[in-house]
Parts: sequence; C-alpha cells; structure tokens
Amino acid sequence: MSINNLYFLITRVLISLAFFYLWIGCSPYQKGGELEDIPPNVILIMSDDQGIGDFGINGNPIVQTPNIDQMARNSTSMSRFYVNAVCSPTRASLMTGRWSYRTGVMDTFKGRSIMNSEETTIAEVLRDAGYSTGLFGKWHLGDNYPYRPMDQGYETAVYHRGGGLGQPSEPVGADQRYTNPVLFRNGEQFTAKGYCADIYFSEAIEFINNSQDKKKPFFAYIASNTPHGPYHDVPEKWLDYYKGLDLENSQFPQEEGHQISGKDDLDTRARIYAMVSNLDENVGRLFGELDKMGLTENTVVIYMCDNGPNGHRYVKGFRGRKSNAWEGGVRSPFWAHWPKGFPAGTVSDALSAHVDIFPTILELCEVDQPDGFPIDGQSMVNYLKGVKSEPKDRTVILQSHRGEEPALWENATVVTQQWKLVSNGNSGIQELFDLSKDPFALVNVSHAYPDVLNDLESQYQDWLEEMRRVTPMDLPIYVGTTFEPEVVLTSQDLKEIDARKKEGEWRLKVVESGNYKIAFTIKEMKNPTTVELRIDNQLIATLPVDSAKVRYAFDPVKLSEGRSTLRVFPQGVDSRYLHAFVTKE
Repeated sequence: MSINNLYFLITRVLISLAFFYLWIGCSPYQKGGELEDIPPNVILIMSDDQGIGDFGINGNPIVQTPNIDQMARNSTSMSRFYVNAVCSPTRASLMTGRWSYRTGVMDTFKGRSIMNSEETTIAEVLRDAGYSTGLFGKWHLGDNYPYRPMDQGYETAVYHRGGGLGQPSEPVGADQRYTNPVLFRNGEQFTAKGYCADIYFSEAIEFINNSQDKKKPFFAYIASNTPHGPYHDVPEKWLDYYKGLDLENSQFPQEEGHQISGKDDLDTRARIYAMVSNLDENVGRLFGELDKMGLTENTVVIYMCDNGPNGHRYVKGFRGRKSNAWEGGVRSPFWAHWPKGFPAGTVSDALSAHVDIFPTILELCEVDQPDGFPIDGQSMVNYLKGVKSEPKDRTVILQSHRGEEPALWENATVVTQQWKLVSNGNSGIQELFDLSKDPFALVNVSHAYPDVLNDLESQYQDWLEEMRRVTPMDLPIYVGTTFEPEVVLTSQDLKEIDARKKEGEWRLKVVESGNYKIAFTIKEMKNPTTVELRIDNQLIATLPVDSAKVRYAFDPVKLSEGRSTLRVFPQGVDSRYLHAFVTKE
C-alpha cells in the first residue's frame, strides 16, 4: 500500500469516526439532541366520553384541568373539530383517515365495531417508516386476531378488551375494576397495579424511554377509557373534592347557546369530574417527563375526545351529548402542542375532523401516504402552523347508530364551513343551521335556504349510496391460528339473531381443519340452566350448568377449514355474561 493510499485510508477512517461520534452525541432520538431537520415524535391523547365542556379553558368554572388548560394555551387549536357521536367509528377514522363505514365499523358492539384488517393504520405506516409505535388503553376495533392493536401496527400494546373496563368482554374475575384492572400486553393477560389511567400514562412513559434507548422516534397513542362508565371506581381524592361542591346545572354558564338539557345524577357528575381531573394530572406528569428527557420541544402532543359527553352536562353552550348528531355530540376540542413547529395560542376555525389526523401526522413526520385505499381526510398542517389562508370548501358527513347497515338520515349530520344539516335520531326531519351566524345552532333556517338544503341533502344521498356499497362487511373471527391459540369469544362480537332472547352467533373463519375444544364460562347466573352448542345452526351437544365462573367444556368437535358459525346458547341467561373459548387440539 502506498503512502498516499495509506493517508487516504486513515483520513477516511478518521472522518467516519468523527461522524459516528457526532451522531452519538447529537442523535435526533437521544435525550436533549439537536432539533434541526428532525421529524417529530408524536403523542396522541384521546379521552373517552369527555365532552367539549369538561375543561376549565372551555368555560367550565368547576372542573379542575390546569395542566390541559396550560397545554391548550401553548398549543394550536382547531376550534371546529368534529368526531363521530360514538367511539368506535371515531377510532376507526382516527386510525385510517377514512370514514368509519369504509373500514367496516358501524357501531360499538355486536360485531359491528371490528375494523377490517386490510385497512392501513397510522401505526403501520409510522412503524414501517422507522417509528416505535405504542397503544395504551382503549382500542375497541376488534378483540381477536387479526384485528387486535398488535396485528394493526402497534409494536407495544397495553389495552383492555371491548369498549371498556367493566363491560361484558372483560375477563372473568376482573370484576369491573378500574383500580388494579385486568389488562393485556400484546395479547397476554395480566393484572396491573394502580388506577387505569395512571397505568396507561406510566406504560406510555416507559415506552418513550425505551424508544429513546433505541434512538428511534416514537408514536404513542394514549386512549384512556375514562371518564367512560361504570362510575363506581374513581380516584378518591378527586371524588371527595367534587362531592364537596355544588354541581347543579345552575352553577354552569348558560347565558349563550342552549341551556343544559336534562338533569344528571350529581353523584355521577362528581365521579365523572374525578376521572377528568385524574386525566389532567397524568397530562401534567407526561409533560414533566418529556421535559426531563429533553423531548418537549420536538414532540407533537395532541389532545382530543372521542365523542360528546356521557350525560346531560355543560357543553359550552352547544346542544346534545354522546350518541346524537347535535353539535354537543360531535364536537371535540383539538389542541396540538409542538413548540418547534406550532405557534402557541393560534386558533383556526377551519372545518376539520378525525379523518384529518392521519394525513396530518404523516405530513408532520415527513412520511408518504400509503397507496391503496383512498384517504378521506385532509392535512391540517398549514392551519396548525398558523399559515394565513381561507379554509377549504369541504363537506364532513358523520353518522352513527345501531344496526347492521347505514340507515337513511338516522342520526346523521352534514357540515360545511358555513352550514350544518342535521337529522337527530331517525325522525327523517332535517334541520339547517347557518353556523357562521348561529354557531350554537339555535335557529332552523331550512325554509329560508331551500337551495342549500337541497344541495346538502344531495351530497348526503351520494355519500350514503357510496357507503352502502361497502357496508356491512363480513369480518369473521379467525380460529386455529398460531397468533391466537385460544380464541376468547364474548358478546362484544356476538352477531344478534334473536333480540328478544338475546341470542346470537359468532361468525368464524377456521384456518385449519381439525378437532377443536369448545369451552365456556357464565359470569353471572341465578338458576341452573342448559347450554346448547350449535355449529352452522346444527345442534351438536348440550350441557347442564349449575355454577357461575366455572369453565365447562364440550367434547371436542371437528371443524372444517373455511367459514362457520358458532352458537353457545345458555337458556334463560343473558348472553352478555357468556365467554366461550375455542382451541385447536
């Protein structure tokens, strides 16, 4: 080797070492690293059944949310941000950027909240782009393979089954606990220690630390099931605080907009506010940890709600609550905190919705949108960055109701930058409001603007026709896979056959022919009963049952590869209390 070549080689090695140590010292994913040209980390926080009025910054004089209020003041806000009136449809749109009907999600239970596994989720896209991805809390888009969070892009998933703790899908023996709840970590059941929301945030903080150790950016989706009911197990210190206050409707502002409709049980209201303040404490704790790790500057933190409030309470002057299409049922706060990129205190009134989060996060993270399914959402990045521009003329259509397929005008709303057309319930009567002049939707102007009414009705009809071409979807539960050796079936995904008898069936896809063990447990029962096993509507066996919370098993049965239906029917017992277990021998 010549002297010149040796000199060249040594120089290259020294330069490489210099770049290596520079990268180690200033890694974009190391605590306290430099921020130039580094895509952000993302934390998406979504509460459950917390209304737009459950925040001090939104005019509520009683609820204590100082940490979220401070976050909001230091954030960019989308003041006209819409979600569905119930949770699973919002969650599906959040994950995919698409109207929930396109994803197979119609409702919140009876098999109608399973999201098509072929959908591309925000977690899948970010994972493939090099992000660590984690879910903490509520998923509610499928409890079984291939619909679970870890099947849909989340490398770390700490979650509960179904729509919440205390619901029929929770494991036997969980006893509706919010304190020391039974959860799942990437499919493995465990009993956690502490209050549920505290656990979700602690798990997220540990996940963030682990991502930093790996020098990877992260996407953390923290979806607490609070303040959703049941309300028996809430943080005691906050419950004591709110029980000492006057929570009557008269204590809340009602000078503008609609009066608070109905009268909630005040003990329940105190319990809901206790859970809200616990969430607020956790938001403060999260920001404290981000500060310690030097991550606050380049971490996008978003706070929003999944639907309107779970009760008749203060909703900032709007009408309605969870499950209906009035503004109070479908409006959510949207605060996005990113010191590096978003000017604090900026407010945009551009029409925006849950479907916009998918393209927004991808643009912020400099990740291309996936090919395949069309995205219904639009990026909010320019609005969030304070770019002055006229809001785009667009239409957002939201519909949520029970049933197997989209029903004409049932609980639907059509919203533009100026107008809102709404048909609450299934009355078939549409009301039109000019939100530019009447933001609280007080005066129905449908007779004054027939052309607007006809145009929005036509847009809705076209949209509904398109949605009906893809909904309902046939999304079976897979059995016989190595990904989920024992499949647990609950009423969460039981397709209803006879509403009067509360009888239903599970629709299965048998991956491999063979002998299968089918067992069951009844969580609650008053009297001895007989349980029938039917496969493809043929009676296979019966078993007498005299004890609750005991696992009974039928003799193994032969299942053939392909589609099948399974019914495990306890006579005289509500199917909500039944869990079935399917395992291939």
